[in-house]
Amino acid sequence: MGCKPATRLFNPDTSAAPLAQSRILMREVDEQGSAGATVLKDADGRPLAVLEPAFITTADIASITLAQAAQGQEPVLNVTMTDAAAPRIQAATEARIGRRVAFSIGDKVLSVATISGPFGKAMQVAGVGDQAEAARIFTEITGKQP
Repeated sequence: MGCKPATRLFNPDTSAAPLAQSRILMREVDEQGSAGATVLKDADGRPLAVLEPAFITTADIASITLAQAAQGQEPVLNVTMTDAAAPRIQAATEARIGRRVAFSIGDKVLSVATISGPFGKAMQVAGVGDQAEAARIFTEITGKQP
């Protein structure tokens, strides 16, 4: 997860706000085994404990664009935060540098990554599968076709 620019959009005109019911969350992975952690399953079906509350939620996201990171690579989601949420997310990610975080939709973890540097206004989410799966996820969370 990071703020790398995408080189090719699937459809440059397709950028959409997420549907309120899509339940997009980013939470810190619980490395200490806290009693109050929420347990989800990672992409391989293994249990993954995450800390509450989420520091990014659906309401913090202004738009999502389906893109391809580089020629021949898997698709990514480019996520742009709202102006109101950006400073809070900047502070939250700065406090979590070097820690693992999980990006989930509903109860499905799409990606787990280590925060290498703070971000506030935009991020890129990898691990969204092949083009067909990425398009399905984009449609699920935005209600739009890529």
